[in-house]
Amino acid sequence: MSEQPQPAPTPPSAVPARLREVARLLRDADHLGPDAQKSLADLADELANTLGASGVPSAEEAQLGQLAGQLIQALHQREDSAPVAAKRHRLQEAILAAETRAPFAAGLARQLLDAIANLGI
Repeated sequence: MSEQPQPAPTPPSAVPARLREVARLLRDADHLGPDAQKSLADLADELANTLGASGVPSAEEAQLGQLAGQLIQALHQREDSAPVAAKRHRLQEAILAAETRAPFAAGLARQLLDAIANLGI
C-alpha cells in the first residue's frame, strides 16, 4: 500500500494567492451546498488576506495556509475520506504548533476545521 506523494511546498509569498484560487474553486463547486461553499470560501479568503497583509507570511503562517489549501483542494476534488482525514490531521497539528507565534492565522485555520466538521466531513 503506497502513500500518496506530498505536493511540493508552496513558497511562503505564494500561499495567499493559492488560498484565493482555492476559494474561487470552492465557489464553483457543485457538490457542496451553497452555505458550505460560501463559508469555506470566505474562510479561505480571510486566511489569505491575513497571510498577505504582512507581506511574506511567517513559516508557521505559510504552513497553515498551505495545509488549509491542500485540505480544501481535497474536498473540492472529492478525495476519499482517508486522504482528507490525513490532511485534516496535519492541519490540526500545524494549528497547535502555530498558536503562540501566529495566533490569528491559527484561529482562522481552526474555524475552517470547525466549518468542515459541521459539514460532517
